[in-house]
Amino acid sequence: MTRLNAYLEDVASALGIRMDSCTADLTGPVTARMRLNWRLPGFPERDVDLLWHEEHGWSAAVATHSGDDHHVVVAYLGGRTAASQPRLVARFAETLRTGDHQDCWPGPPTLRTAGGSSALAKELSAWA
Repeated sequence: MTRLNAYLEDVASALGIRMDSCTADLTGPVTARMRLNWRLPGFPERDVDLLWHEEHGWSAAVATHSGDDHHVVVAYLGGRTAASQPRLVARFAETLRTGDHQDCWPGPPTLRTAGGSSALAKELSAWA
């Protein structure tokens, strides 16, 4: 999905990370993961990832000790769209890195319903 790749590239650029730290799963619901190169203040020994879900948008999660693909979500970005502006995603990550959680949602917002590739393409239309 070209639009998703373009969107993820813009987010990675805003975060100052390379795309090789990003993976996507297109087998509905569509998700993506970006490994960050720093730790959260409350979890100094755990890797931190930004997770993207086509229904909930962005969240920050820490890896569990049981494996690289197991995460515990610590905050959600929220907003009006699952495809938040890359600068807002970067600001969300920065507030978490500094320990400021004022712009974070405690639970998963439902920003859209998974509706197939054409509906998601419309959501990502700014990243053609």
